[in-house]
Amino acid sequence: MALPMAVISAAHPKITTAQLQQALDVVANVLAQQKKPFLDDEEERLAMIVLRVSQNPNHATGSISRFFNETDIIRWTDYTEHPHNNEAYYRVSSWKRLMMTLYFMAPSMQPTLLPLVTKYFQKMGYLD
Repeated sequence: MALPMAVISAAHPKITTAQLQQALDVVANVLAQQKKPFLDDEEERLAMIVLRVSQNPNHATGSISRFFNETDIIRWTDYTEHPHNNEAYYRVSSWKRLMMTLYFMAPSMQPTLLPLVTKYFQKMGYLD
């Protein structure tokens, strides 16, 4: 997966709000199309796109929170509707790893991410 250009683009000062939203859409679409476990830190690369979008002064207020909430709903709906499908598990698991990466890379996102990551561990039976 070659995503470095998306990271560079999301950090560019002249990128538009619409283009930043497209970068977030790319991340969501990569997760939606995942068919096997990611290798070689792909979740971290995807997380860097989200991080760069959040750091760009041109990003729309609320776009990152909306991205997290909408993607979380989609990933859990997919997993709930296909509980015995390995691909659905890979997608929700990669989503969790992406969020955990951002939790440690971007402390300002921790209040948004902690409930979502905690929900993952609860739904998977790791927490009561």
